[in-house]
Amino acid sequence: MLAGLAILGAFPVVRSLLVADLNLCYPYLTADSYDWISNGLFWAGRPVLASLRPPGLPLLIAALSKLGALSLLPVMNFLFLGLSTAFLYLLLRERHDAWIAATAGWFFFANDAVLDLAKYVLAETYATPFLVLAALAFVRAGRDLRWYVVMGGALGAAFLFSYAAVPAGIGLALAVLAVRKGDVRCRELWIGALATVAVALSWFAVRTWFHQAHPDAPRHDFEALLRPTFSNLTSHAFSGVSLLGLLLIPLYAWGAVRLLAGDTVGQRYRAAALWAASAILVFVVFFYDWADKRFLVYVLPFFTCALAEGLDGLRRFAEQGRLASLASAAFLAACLLWNQIRYPSYGFGYLALSPMHFLEAGRTTESNLKIVLHLKGARVVRLHGTLASGFSRGLFDPRPSPPPCALADPGFACLGTLKIAADRVLGEGQPIGFRPPASWTTDRLQSFIRLRNVVERPVVEPAAAEVSLAGVEAAPGADFSRPPFLARCGPYVLVHTR
Repeated sequence: MLAGLAILGAFPVVRSLLVADLNLCYPYLTADSYDWISNGLFWAGRPVLASLRPPGLPLLIAALSKLGALSLLPVMNFLFLGLSTAFLYLLLRERHDAWIAATAGWFFFANDAVLDLAKYVLAETYATPFLVLAALAFVRAGRDLRWYVVMGGALGAAFLFSYAAVPAGIGLALAVLAVRKGDVRCRELWIGALATVAVALSWFAVRTWFHQAHPDAPRHDFEALLRPTFSNLTSHAFSGVSLLGLLLIPLYAWGAVRLLAGDTVGQRYRAAALWAASAILVFVVFFYDWADKRFLVYVLPFFTCALAEGLDGLRRFAEQGRLASLASAAFLAACLLWNQIRYPSYGFGYLALSPMHFLEAGRTTESNLKIVLHLKGARVVRLHGTLASGFSRGLFDPRPSPPPCALADPGFACLGTLKIAADRVLGEGQPIGFRPPASWTTDRLQSFIRLRNVVERPVVEPAAAEVSLAGVEAAPGADFSRPPFLARCGPYVLVHTR
């Protein structure tokens, strides 16, 4: 029943995300998102040099692009979110009955932060189902060793979407040693391990060869962020509490105690949740020098195992009498509502204190542009005017509609016209300069990568290119503001800059 409700509830938000052009019109894009699209265009055979992020999502983007259906990517996002929830339900059923598993799964699926992240073109939504499947396979390997092969295949698939599969794999390896050391001698475990390693090494070999062959190509240089750090601790603690929900923290904590003190029957289940979550958390908090709430979505399914234990404890408490039953029902209803408090989109710097009031963390920016959250300078802000407006519109709300975006509008159509004009004077792979017009996003990096996806060539500062594109409102006296132009169309001009 809840699966049907999930499909019905997600339909309005998915419908609101369908746009005419993903790169030009879609509202849920970050600088990383535009780079994922660039990588997809590269795999689709377009003349764009990719940064070579993990190939899973780019290959999906390439396939949709080849089919002329790239605007359907948001639908795929929600299908993968549904897949995560389905695997999570099966994992929870290894220990709980259908009611507990379904309710806990609903808390994951309907979480406002999870639903918000699923709108963005990012890899977390795509890697998560395979991480959950790997944990499920580990648990079932206790009954049939062939599930270790599935575990290895799932980790390999997760790796193709995100390098978070590496710490997750380490966590599950530690889980094997913790609960069943004898399994290290079984053939199925090593087949699964070799499958994971083969995928990882093959991809790194391709990536290394590509960057040696194309030294000037942009790089997804995640290695530069691999170093010990303690500055993520407060950021992830703040974001983690907001992700779980302040009201739900006692339920998670109660469930965690019950899970850790559980019987030996659930030993493999407990080890899968504990070791997978711990390994990923240790990595993103202490060894990856970037802080983002979205990284915690990798561990939320494993935290949901603790939530399920808390729900089971709440149900047992409700059996003690009518008053306990009423109190439990009221608390569960409040938790379900709290789980859908509406945060600002991608609002990792906020913690809901009520549906209307939020604690806004203080922020500092480090030298590598990482934003660090802390309580110094934190303040309480009111983000919603009414109680009703404080709840997520991600489910069961037909009001959201696609953003207005007519590709015939000069703001979009002229980019194609000026691309043709630039192609006549620039050689293949030669960069074009860009001065973003006022109507574009204020994020300069996003603007540059977005244009790169349109003109299919490197985009640089105007002084570093022979030909540049800019808005017609460019500063008076600059070459952009006076003829002769190479071309002019709508809000843009194309000029020689050197």
